[in-house]
Amino acid sequence: MSPRRPSGMRGYTVLWAGQVMSVSGARMVAFAFGIWLFQRTHSTVDLAAMTMTAFVATMACSPFAGAAIDRLPRRLTIVASDAGSGVVLLVLAILFATGGVEVWQLYAANAVIGAFVAFQGPAYSATIAVMVDEKHYVRANAMRSMAESIPSILAPASGAAVLQLVGIEGVVLGALAASLVAVGTAFCAAIPDAGDRGAARRQGLWSGAWSGFRYIAGRRGLLGIQLTFFAISLISAMGWQVLTPMVLLRTGDDEVAAGLVQTVGAVGGVVGGLVMTALPSPARRIRGALAAIIVYMLLGRLVLGVGDGPLWWAAGWFSAWLCMPFLRGYLDAIWQRKVDTGMQGRVFGARQFLDNLSLPIALGAVGPLVDRVLEPGMREGGALAAVFGGLVTPGPGGGMALVFLGTGAVGTLVGVAAFLVPAIRDVDTDLPDHDHRTPSTTEELVQA
Repeated sequence: MSPRRPSGMRGYTVLWAGQVMSVSGARMVAFAFGIWLFQRTHSTVDLAAMTMTAFVATMACSPFAGAAIDRLPRRLTIVASDAGSGVVLLVLAILFATGGVEVWQLYAANAVIGAFVAFQGPAYSATIAVMVDEKHYVRANAMRSMAESIPSILAPASGAAVLQLVGIEGVVLGALAASLVAVGTAFCAAIPDAGDRGAARRQGLWSGAWSGFRYIAGRRGLLGIQLTFFAISLISAMGWQVLTPMVLLRTGDDEVAAGLVQTVGAVGGVVGGLVMTALPSPARRIRGALAAIIVYMLLGRLVLGVGDGPLWWAAGWFSAWLCMPFLRGYLDAIWQRKVDTGMQGRVFGARQFLDNLSLPIALGAVGPLVDRVLEPGMREGGALAAVFGGLVTPGPGGGMALVFLGTGAVGTLVGVAAFLVPAIRDVDTDLPDHDHRTPSTTEELVQA
């Protein structure tokens, strides 16, 4: 008699361990690819373009991945991301071993991997809703957030060590092994099915990709949450872009200080996730999420703007990461509770598209703004230094610090404003839980 596969939170913990391995491998290989590419082209443009290739592929494929998730068994959609990426990594390992890798092949491989990664977030979020008891949603989502933080602590140093010892082929093979472990964990846990998939299959892939957006737009509470989180994602992306350059400029290119700030921040994400897993789930989760936004902006943005020195920056970045499990844990639990399980793939795919859309917008705006306006204005004797010099130390990096000050202030206002909107503030009670609707009713609402 074969042993029973673990289910519920025990089963999800098995899945989560595989996700940690998969994300760690992906971070290591991304780090190694960046070094390999820069050593050959010496072009930061090529480096940024390689990253954006994968990112754009993930964003563009997200709605279609979501539609596929609702049409297929949950286990298969979880496996698809890691198995597909593993095949690409195997091809790259062979090419690196034979010395046949061209730069364009690395771009193509990143695009294909990005397309498979589009399945990961929506598939795991939708699986939590059918696998874990509702009272554990917040805890499971906090663990998902930790799966992003843990690799950020370990992957760069591990990737550099493996790259030095065995070369890029070893890094790729390590990431391939991590993908295989993640695939294996998906077969070690009991994953319930989401129910009847007939309606999703009848809808068609293209129509299904759009139905997630229609579902969100048709519910004021969910639409309000999505718009709020889009604004916060946009603001956050501006900060992610300028943190390392700001630290380098303000410390005279001290790479150790820049690395320390990043590492301390990732530790904050792990600490926040551990705290979340130990806390009971509140009845009004949206209020916890909005409180996390405000704390995140006050301590994780304003402190980075007005602080002057690695200790201040590390404390601010720690606070920013510390808040992320609370923000994601509470918000994702709301979506999992309010969206019908038969629609979650499509809705979560639409969410992922909208959340990711904030990054190219932020990158396109913050670079020119910093280079042409903020940095020149924050030089000694500059026009902006005369206004903000009492809050932000003028000089190199001062314009980037002003980004944190400004986005922290705007983000705080966004969080407070969301508290004042009844459709958002009361979404926990005003919007029915998904158990209150039948699948047929859901499809009629989406088709309308």
